[in-house]
Amino acid sequence: MSRPATGAAVRRWQLAAGVGLAAITAGCQPSSAGADNSSKPLIIRAGGTYTGSYRSSDSDVPCIRIETTEPVTLSGCTLMGAGDLIRATSGGATLTVVNCRGYGLPQSADQTRHGHFLEVNSGRSVRVEHNYFEHTIGISIYQWGGDGTPAQTLTVRYNSARNIDGRYRDGGGTKANFLGLNALPGVANMEIAWNQVINEPNQSLVEDNINLYNSGGTRTSPVRIHDNYIQGAYPYPATGSDFTGSGITLDGSGRAALTATAYVDGAHNQVVSACIGMNIAAGHDNHFHDNRLVTCGLLPDGTRLAANYAGAGLWNAYHQPKDVFFNNDFSNNTIGFYFEGGTTPYPNRQDIRPEACGACSNTLHLPNPITLQTEQAEWTRWQLKLRTHRLRVGPLPALPARKNALITSGATYYPTNGHFAPVAPELSYYNILFN
Repeated sequence: MSRPATGAAVRRWQLAAGVGLAAITAGCQPSSAGADNSSKPLIIRAGGTYTGSYRSSDSDVPCIRIETTEPVTLSGCTLMGAGDLIRATSGGATLTVVNCRGYGLPQSADQTRHGHFLEVNSGRSVRVEHNYFEHTIGISIYQWGGDGTPAQTLTVRYNSARNIDGRYRDGGGTKANFLGLNALPGVANMEIAWNQVINEPNQSLVEDNINLYNSGGTRTSPVRIHDNYIQGAYPYPATGSDFTGSGITLDGSGRAALTATAYVDGAHNQVVSACIGMNIAAGHDNHFHDNRLVTCGLLPDGTRLAANYAGAGLWNAYHQPKDVFFNNDFSNNTIGFYFEGGTTPYPNRQDIRPEACGACSNTLHLPNPITLQTEQAEWTRWQLKLRTHRLRVGPLPALPARKNALITSGATYYPTNGHFAPVAPELSYYNILFN
């Protein structure tokens, strides 16, 4: 459990094509960024659509810095940086990041973190879809400047991430999240869905893969965290015992109901091989249901994990008053969580935190033993789920030339005018790709 880590002319390009099907898989992407044909960092001072390759070997210099409140779309970019890849911290950003690839380079100084894939402060509208990034400290969003309408909200969908990495190059590290929200209370229409996060032991250092801190939705429009696949939350080294990383955690120190983490609906997520599966540790009106939480307590080579605790936990970690911490629950979750010495519900199991999950109901406990094969079955289930829904995570491959458009998430990008336009469902990208 952690607080998320803190911190004149427009040049237009035609959308870069040529990302072949062979380079995009539903699993992890290759660890190599490919040929280095990147240019110097970019500062965006006016709205528009940008693509291209950008590189920074200085941890203090982002690959792209956004210094405008006009709408900006980053599409098909390749980013390689020792620091932040995309930084939009001046306030009021209206930003779409789609079909981009980001690679964290070694830091330029000791005791310095890897960069964010994306960092936004007081954004007004942020949409992050169909991107791939590795060896970054993920996406961090602080505060909010939008009104919570569908046009001014936060959407994070269909992304693929590998090795969220809080390690310093000279030892030690900082807390990192695939997605960390800090001080975004009462934001309607937020959605975090269909993301795939793979963290490998000894190649990553993530705390909570998804963390909402003093952040949430509204009574009529809760934050929807659904259908995400999260695998891996390990200390560094992976055999260490001092670690509290999770799949998804809701927490925060807010002392008033209006500013606490609240109105979050988390459903149909899969969390595999994490110290803790899912936590509700603060706030009110938060509901986790119909999720799958599976941890066998082993590294891929069969080494026993020392840092693992429980599948589900619900407790008032910040000692919030009764009018701030209330109406939270877990229900109808499927859990199989190895914990040596545990007894919930079977020997060497701790599917729910025994002293802190009174509001956990109708749990389906997987039978013993929970093994590496049990975890692998969750990956197979995820692949089938993507195929069934005709979805693809990560950057989309180029459409056949006859289509002359990239269709993504119900919108078509027309290279001739640089705008997104809605398309009918029968013309969706997924139907073209799979039919």
